[in-house]
Amino acid sequence: MRLMSVVIFGAGYVLGTKAGRDRYEQIMAAAQDAPQAYQRISAVASNLTQRLEEYGNGGSWAGANGSNGARPTSRNA
Repeated sequence: MRLMSVVIFGAGYVLGTKAGRDRYEQIMAAAQDAPQAYQRISAVASNLTQRLEEYGNGGSWAGANGSNGARPTSRNA
């Protein structure tokens, strides 16, 4: 009984790790084939950093897209 459990566990482990590795390689290949995604993420991060710096320097949340410029309120106020 114990030997059977060990064999079943071992087979499940091997098959599971192989499937996981295959999926990992698939994701990595897709990421390498899509440099546009990296460029877009980089642009969003840069824009966010710039907006946060402007807000920290007394700016507003209003952006060029016509947002209302509302600032978050404190729950303690």
